[in-house]
Order: sequence, then structure tokens, then C-alpha cells
Amino acid sequence: MDTSTTPQGFEDLVGDRQVFFQEYFNRKPLLRRGALDGRARDLVSVRQLDDIVAMQTVSPAYLRIAKDGRGVPGKAYTRTVSERGAALTETVVAEQVYELFRSGGTVTWNALNHFLPAARHLADLFADTFACPSEVVAFLTPAGKDGYAPHHDPVDVYVIQIEGTKDWRIWEPVPGRRAGKASHRPEDLGRPAIETTLRAGDVLYLPCGTPHAAAAKDQVSLHLSVTVEPRRWRDLLADTVQHLLQAPDFDGFPHLADPADPADPGTAAALATLTGRLAELLAGTDTAAETGRLRRAGRARAGAARPREFERLASADVLAPAALLRRSPVPVEIGPSDGARSALLVNGHRLAVPDAVADALRGLQDGRAVTAARFFPGVDEARSVHVAQGLTRLGVLETADAMRS
Repeated sequence: MDTSTTPQGFEDLVGDRQVFFQEYFNRKPLLRRGALDGRARDLVSVRQLDDIVAMQTVSPAYLRIAKDGRGVPGKAYTRTVSERGAALTETVVAEQVYELFRSGGTVTWNALNHFLPAARHLADLFADTFACPSEVVAFLTPAGKDGYAPHHDPVDVYVIQIEGTKDWRIWEPVPGRRAGKASHRPEDLGRPAIETTLRAGDVLYLPCGTPHAAAAKDQVSLHLSVTVEPRRWRDLLADTVQHLLQAPDFDGFPHLADPADPADPGTAAALATLTGRLAELLAGTDTAAETGRLRRAGRARAGAARPREFERLASADVLAPAALLRRSPVPVEIGPSDGARSALLVNGHRLAVPDAVADALRGLQDGRAVTAARFFPGVDEARSVHVAQGLTRLGVLETADAMRS
């Protein structure tokens, strides 16, 4: 996939980053006309949605249909795939999906980033910006039909109009983040704060909890919604505390006996000591370093990272002597030497390497890089490259230009 015409940065979607986070993020909607003018169709096409729905084993979890503002039961467009009389899985039936669409149903593809590289690339932009997973959802609505009834989502929503046009009604978001998704009656919401029509290339940001409704106009409408649920302070602080609790101080097993029980080993006193110790660790936290750790941890969470393992393994097979190598984020335990070789434990693999190789790995712990030809000091270039290849395949080393999520 050529991503040169797809969004290359978060600013392509929201404009000036500083203005967005100071004036709009978590506060009020933002509409950017023509933000992706001429590029929106590179993200997804109606033809690609045909290809996806035609797959033989698309799980019903990936596709929903709404008609007249209400969800259509999944049994109306799914069937059970069986082999020799044994049920294997539920799958979407393309013809039944098409029939529901022809009769006015809106078809929704969840997690389109699981299927299309361009959608995955789009999700990566948000994972990089917010250090948390995001999901790309596609909405295909027949001409002249409403989508879902007025509702709000418990996530931030970034809408990208791909094809056709869609009328939107948007009501004022309430302060704070509402838990859960909920539908509303228009008469309860009052007059919309914004009524607008999105055209191909337009981008709309809806803060979490913003009630909204949309309807296609005179032709089929396709739009993407990128959903993001940024971590709250309580989530980040809980992550920090959990990280600190890995210290050996907290490894003990308390006996939560009745306080009157003479066998009670002073649990309350021990708890006081340990909470004091945790307070000390929190007070001594390097907040700049911890912010970096939280950012890296968020980007590495399931659904946020973009692995390149096949590409990495393929590149290891043609590793050039001049290739710059560094330590990867993969944890490695380097054991003691027996006088000639040191033990390594990585990804469940145990192996013994010459002490010079173990020393070379220790020397790269500060982020430095070395060429494959010079990684193993004291041996010829070919052997050094061969050892470097083996450690690269195991994930211990990576090329210095490798993408880290």
C-alpha cells in the first residue's frame, strides 16, 4: 500500500495540534472542511467493503446493520459454517447483507483496521498521538436514509467523510465523560447546536459523550469513524502504582486474621509500613521518566502496536556487515560466566554465548549502536555477522532504523 497520500500526521486531520488540544479536545466539536480533500478515498473504498463482506468467514462481531434507527438481529444476516455436520463458526452471509442494505439498512464494519492496511495506518496515527489503542469503523448508508438514532458514544470520535454526503445533527456535549453508549429521543435533546453536511474529505471531531445523528442525502454515503478512549489520570496513576508494586518489598503474603486472633502477625502494622514504603516510592518517582514509560506502554498495548516481525526476520537473513544494530526492547537476562560462555534467557529460549558477546550486549544497554561486522569483537567479519543474525532473529538485536511502537 502506498501511504503517501493518506494522512501522515495527526495535524492532517485536526489542523494545528496546539490549537486543537487547547480549544477543542474534550471540550467541543471541530469541523474541518476539506482536510483530506482528494485523499479520503485512499483510506477505503466501497469496492473494498464488497471484498470484505464476500470473505467466507467474516465473524458477525465485525459487522452490524441498523434499519429505521434500530439494530437488526444478527441472525438475519449470518449463518453457521459446518464441516461434516459439525458446527465450526458463525459467519456473515453477503447476499443477506446486500438485501438489508437495498432495503434501507446502514452497514457498519467494526475494527476495519483489522482488514485494511490504510485503516491500520490511520489507527497508528491515533495510537502515536494518544498512546492508547484506537479503532476504525466504517459506516455505509443508502441514499436518503438515516443511520442510527440520536446517541452518544463513551469515546472520542473523529469522523472522515469518504464518499457521498451526510447530514449531521450535533447536540452540546455534557461536561465530563459519560460511561457507556446511550440513545436519545430528539425531543429530549432540544435544538441541535450544529446542523451541517459533510462532504468527501471533511473531518469532524466529536468529544466523548456528544449526542449526534446522521443521515445520507441523495447518494450512498461512506464515512469512517476513528474512536479513541484516552486513558484518564486514574488509569495512568494506577499503571504507575502497579509498576512500583513490582518491587520485592511487596512480595509477602499477609494473613488477614481476626484482629483478636493471637495468631494475627500484626497485619495492620505491616500494611502501614508498606503503604509508607509505597508513598516513598511515589514521592521519589522521576516523573519525566515515568511519563515516557507510560507513553511507551500505551503504544505497546494490544491493538496499538504495529508489529513488523515478518519484515524484521526477513531483513535478518540479508543482514549487511555495515548494518547498525542496537538492543531491542525485548527483555534479556544475562547470566554468570562459566569462564568462557555466559547464559542468556530471552523469550523463553536459553542459550550460551561467548563472554565477548555477552559483554557486547551489556555495552549496548545505553542505546548505542554497532555494526554487524564489529558486534563480536576478536573474530572475523563473517562470524560476527552470523552471530548478530542469530540474535536478531531471536529479537535481542534490531537494526537502528527499526520502527519502535
